[in-house]
Amino acid sequence: MARPSRTQAALLAVMNRPDRHAWTLDELGAGLAAEGVTADFSTLFRAVERLVAEGRLRKVRLEDAPARYEHSGAHHDHLHCTECNALVPVPCLARQIDVAALERATGFSIATHDIVLDGICPSCRAQPTIFESAS
Repeated sequence: MARPSRTQAALLAVMNRPDRHAWTLDELGAGLAAEGVTADFSTLFRAVERLVAEGRLRKVRLEDAPARYEHSGAHHDHLHCTECNALVPVPCLARQIDVAALERATGFSIATHDIVLDGICPSCRAQPTIFESAS
């Protein structure tokens, strides 16, 4: 295996911050810049994708928002706020599904899953709407 790049090591260090769960590429670039590490977008993208391929990071795809990257580890699912794009980890929801029955019914052999539930977080729900602030 190739030696990890300086960019990969810096990315992992930035992502170890406890105040954050998952990062977009732009957020990772800003995090690196704050640490004094410069990386153009293609270098950043290649470093992140290599870490995903190595299994050190996991890519979370969102329908109408940029993909997020998080540390690999114990599987969990996510709540996604469609207003502020917050991504909140929640315990695995598929544990409540009879996967074996689903496999028998469909003929699929299920290897993995990603569940992202879209909605509006409590902070965004507490914000006054355009109509409320106009009255």
